[in-house]
Amino acid sequence: MKSDSQESLAPRDLSVVNDYKIRKEMFSASENLLKKIRKLEKEHADFLSWDQLLYQDWYNVTFRKELQEGELLNKRLRTLSTFQIHLNQIIQASKVTPQRAYFMLKDEEVQYQSGDEEWKFVIDSLRQQRFENATKNKMPQEQAVSADANPDIQTVNLNSEQVVSELNLADILHEDDSTLSGLRRCARAIYHYLNDIDDSMMGRHLADATGGYQLFKESFQIAMKCGNWKLLARIWKTGEVYQQRFLKPMPAHLKDFLQQIFSEYNCEEESENGSTENLTETEISLRSSYRKLARMLHPDVQEADVTLQFQEWSAKKWLKVQAAYKERDHEALKRLEIICMAEQGQLNHMTMDEIYQSSLVLADELASLKKSLSSCRKHPAWKFSSRRRYDALTKKLRKELQTRFAPVEEQVHTLEAFLQSLQGTSQANLH
Repeated sequence: MKSDSQESLAPRDLSVVNDYKIRKEMFSASENLLKKIRKLEKEHADFLSWDQLLYQDWYNVTFRKELQEGELLNKRLRTLSTFQIHLNQIIQASKVTPQRAYFMLKDEEVQYQSGDEEWKFVIDSLRQQRFENATKNKMPQEQAVSADANPDIQTVNLNSEQVVSELNLADILHEDDSTLSGLRRCARAIYHYLNDIDDSMMGRHLADATGGYQLFKESFQIAMKCGNWKLLARIWKTGEVYQQRFLKPMPAHLKDFLQQIFSEYNCEEESENGSTENLTETEISLRSSYRKLARMLHPDVQEADVTLQFQEWSAKKWLKVQAAYKERDHEALKRLEIICMAEQGQLNHMTMDEIYQSSLVLADELASLKKSLSSCRKHPAWKFSSRRRYDALTKKLRKELQTRFAPVEEQVHTLEAFLQSLQGTSQANLH
């Protein structure tokens, strides 16, 4: 009988060790980052959908008095500024003192109020001409504060580019027999049989007058299910007489899908000798990442019962995948592959290094998301729907309104004091 020390020194078969627990522990950092990213994305979605509306309504009700007072100040400032423009124009055109110009404007207003419609029209035309003469030679300047007492809330969107790129459908799925397990035994037998026979034998089977089209249709679906585009192209080429009948009820996007596949296959067939030998490791890795992402995200390979949330998520990611693949950006495509596998929790499909890399990639994604949403997060409407207390926010915004309208009020007081001084001097001269 072996001792305990001898048993402990015995070699252990590491191939049967279940490393899922180790993977799970390594993935915990990525899971925490994913939670933060999803939380931030939800907060941004709430901000765009209804936080801004709630904040706008609350703002208008809470600061109604301040906003009305600010509007009156702006109107008063515009009136005084316009009067000052007319005053300065009379001083320059008539070569008179400010007091005399003020008296002339007051006399003009008395005539306007007491005159008939024809006389009012003459004075209005005179005032319009005077204003145009005063402003036409000047550089555009701000002569009044904007009438909008409340700043417009601008909707801030993630830099989500909608990229329309050509889809290399020949690289979507890989050629293996992994999907055969989902087929019936009869379908698997057909698949292997079609792979083994040549084109002439396949043509004789498809030429059958009674069951040729049905065989063509079922064989086509089996090859497509398995992602064997080479076999698919052979079936399509051999069953040329059935092509139009098969395509007639098919949607336009699927027709384009098939045409792209067959054009890619024809190009590969023409340059079959040595075609893969010229590919670099980066290009091979690029295509491999693209295939994996296509199997996860492409709309044509999704199950019928996927949630709307997954469809929206996969559509956004698929646009990024197409953009990266079009630019041949291997690094961006690999990052997307790691992110998508991490978000779907596909630990069994990830190496230890990829699990470790996922935490680094997701940390960068979180930092980038925070940076892109920095202006949104500083906005008072951010997370407004979940706010429970408003005292601090009310105090802060009221102070901002006071600071905003203080210069307007000061300008109004300055102009009013100046005009009152002219009025007093003018009356004194009359007496």
